[in-house]
Amino acid sequence: MGKLPEFFVDQDLCTECGDCMKAVPQAFRKVEDEEVAEVYNWDLEESFMPRVQQIMTDCPGKAILWRKK
Repeated sequence: MGKLPEFFVDQDLCTECGDCMKAVPQAFRKVEDEEVAEVYNWDLEESFMPRVQQIMTDCPGKAILWRKK
């Protein structure tokens, strides 16, 4: 089984809602001493793709993006 492409949180767009951390806690966490999220683990199996894509769509700030190579 393959891995997901790398993704990240654009902290300038993050609205601090916490939805991503609730939806995929295996990948997202709160930045220490700040109110924004970050990706701490993008080494996820392909089975996480639907949840990651859904939170990308649902993110109010559209802050979760695929990293371009």
